[in-house]
Amino acid sequence: MAKLKRRLYKYLWLLRPLVYVGGLALVLLLLVTIGKKLMPAAKAGVNWLNPNVNQLHSFRGRVDILLLGIGGAGHDGGDLTDSMMLVSIDLLSADTVIVSLPRDIWVESLQAKLNTAYHYGEGKQPGGGLILSKAAVAEIINQPVHYGVVLDFSGFERSIDVLGGIDVNVPHGFIDNQYPIPGREAAEPETNRYETIEFKSGKQHFDGATALKYVRSRHAEGEEGTDYARAQRQQRVILAFKDRLLKAGTWLNPGKLKQLRETLAISVSTDLTAETYPGLIKLALKIKQDEIRTGVIDQGSQTEDIPALLYNPPLTRFGQWVLLPVNDDWTAIHQYIEEILYQNQ
Repeated sequence: MAKLKRRLYKYLWLLRPLVYVGGLALVLLLLVTIGKKLMPAAKAGVNWLNPNVNQLHSFRGRVDILLLGIGGAGHDGGDLTDSMMLVSIDLLSADTVIVSLPRDIWVESLQAKLNTAYHYGEGKQPGGGLILSKAAVAEIINQPVHYGVVLDFSGFERSIDVLGGIDVNVPHGFIDNQYPIPGREAAEPETNRYETIEFKSGKQHFDGATALKYVRSRHAEGEEGTDYARAQRQQRVILAFKDRLLKAGTWLNPGKLKQLRETLAISVSTDLTAETYPGLIKLALKIKQDEIRTGVIDQGSQTEDIPALLYNPPLTRFGQWVLLPVNDDWTAIHQYIEEILYQNQ
C-alpha cells in the first residue's frame, strides 16, 4: 500500500474532480453526440430505481473503459493515440480509478509501440482500431478492457471554441522549441517544421488551438517534457472542458448545444451502445468525487519521489525510443494495477 500511495499523483486535489471525466463528463460527451438514442433505450424498460447495473460487461465486478485521444486529420500521425487513459468503475460501489498509460510502451504481441495499435487496427478493418487498442492495453495491465472511446483532438479543439474557450490553471510554465507545425512535416531546413510555444504559470483562458498545443507538447525541458507531466496537462484540459460544458450558459443555449452535437458527432467513436448509457449514468451519479484514485504507469519522478515502473532501453535494441517494464518483467506492473483496482474489495 505504501508503494501505491507514493505513485498516486501529487496533485490529487486537482484530479479528484476527474470523476466527471471518468463518469459524468464521459456520459455527457457521448450523449451530446448521440443523445437522441438514449430515450428509446430508457423507454425500453430501464428501472432507474434499481441500484444494480446489469447492462455493462465487467470483470471481478468492475467495468473498464479505455479513453483514447488522436490528433485527427491535419496532424502528423493523426491516427496515433496521443492520450490513453483507463477508467475502471466498480459496478456496485462506483469506486473509480483512472490510470494513464504512456504512448511509447512496447507491446510484444504487436512488435510496436502502444500508440500504433489504433492505426494498425483501423488498417485491418473499420472499428479494428478500438479492438486492437483494447487488446494491447489488456496485455499490458493483465486485465480485460470492455469498452473504448476515441476522441479526435481536432474535434475537441473545435468544441472548445464553440464553448467560447476554457479556463486552465497552469501550475508549471514551460517552453517547447520543437512543437510540430501541421502540414510542414517535410519542410526544409528542418527548423521550419517547428514553432516555439510558451506557457506561463497561473490561470489562463485557452482557445481550442492553444489548449491543443498545451496537451500535445512533448519537448519542454525538464519534467514538463515527460509523459508524466503531459498526462497531467491532458487531464487538466479535459477537466476545464467539463467545467465549461456544465455551465448554465451552455445548457440553456440550444444553438450552442446543436453546434457541439454536430462537432462531436464526427469526432467521437465508441463501441458503447445505447443500452449501456443508463448503466453509465447510474454509476456516474453514485461516484464520490473525493474518493477517486488516479495513477500512472511510467518512468517515475525523482522530484515526486515516485519509483519507476518503466525504463528506456538503448536505441539499438528496437531501433527506436520505447519504454519497457523495469527488469523486462511485467509482474510489477500487473501487481500495481491489481492493487490500485481492487484495494477496496
